[in-house]
Amino acid sequence: MVNFQHGTEALRVLLVDSDPARARRVAEAFERHNRHLSAHGAPPGGRCLPAGKPVHLSMANSLRQAGEKLETSIPHLIIANRQLEDGDGIELLTGGEPACAVLLTSDKHGEELAVEAIKAGAVDFAVLSDQTIEALPEIAAAALQEWNMLVEHRRLQMEVVEMPQREQQRLGHELHDGLGQQLTGLGLLARSLFRRLSENSQHEREMAEQLAEGLDEALAEVRSLSRGLIPVHTDARGLVSALEELALRISEQSGIRVELRHENPILISDNEVATHVYRIVQEAINNSVKHAGADSIVLLLEADEHEAVIEVRDNGRGLPEDVHHKSGVGLRTMYHRCQLFGGSLDVYTHEEGGTRVRCCFPLKQDAKVS
Repeated sequence: MVNFQHGTEALRVLLVDSDPARARRVAEAFERHNRHLSAHGAPPGGRCLPAGKPVHLSMANSLRQAGEKLETSIPHLIIANRQLEDGDGIELLTGGEPACAVLLTSDKHGEELAVEAIKAGAVDFAVLSDQTIEALPEIAAAALQEWNMLVEHRRLQMEVVEMPQREQQRLGHELHDGLGQQLTGLGLLARSLFRRLSENSQHEREMAEQLAEGLDEALAEVRSLSRGLIPVHTDARGLVSALEELALRISEQSGIRVELRHENPILISDNEVATHVYRIVQEAINNSVKHAGADSIVLLLEADEHEAVIEVRDNGRGLPEDVHHKSGVGLRTMYHRCQLFGGSLDVYTHEEGGTRVRCCFPLKQDAKVS
């Protein structure tokens, strides 16, 4: 997400409007804003664009042209009209969370247009008139301030969510690298003591053997706890390895066949994203085991260079009709986790029977499909 507070460069604004005369008038309004800043600075007590920065305005007369510009550079603010020659400016907000602030405008009055704009993710909506066009720099200032508050809120929300995860990772490493290594060493000492004790020290030998067995059990428990805290390690196969272990463990514990199918495993360098995906799959499998009455669960993993899909399929009885009205903490948490890394989640009963949990999420540039 673009945050306009960082850096000292001019604010980049992309104007998307198919009316050349109106676009020219908007450009003139921003030019007057720039001249005023150059001559007088920010007006006292007035709302101006952030930090009194000048505006670099670029223009597009269609959705197609706007798309081409956005491929090369993301502005701080997009001002897009809803009546364009090749569509509706609201289409710039489709396809996930917007990367920058979007202010939608319209030639027409109508509460419906405004509601649609805000629901789609626009920070503001303005009906264009002579007065509105003149005030557009001030309206843009308000939109950017609103966007900055939204960016900050999301940043803080992510920090709150990530804090316990970081603590879990720290504890997991402490258990594995600290206590786990100590128990390993003590277990070796106990077995060495057992071998050195003579046949005449039968009681002591038995005690040493019990000590070694107890240390082995404690080590196994520490490793299990460590796996629970850090389910996805940043090794060569990452998420796939973790899902294979999960499928095997659930199969052994429940007696239900859990199978992972994939052609192109994905290697995600962002451990937090991989962990969120793992937890979603884990919750979906647990729900199938507990509630679906299934005897087979398939994890299907697909990916290309842009997007990955993980789907959990069971052959059980499907979802109750009121599941989305009475969803429990588990389902709500799955949706929330998915939103954190820009994914989408669909939970539904398949027409052939059984439940499907389908998680789609974009792959960052540093993720690989092998």
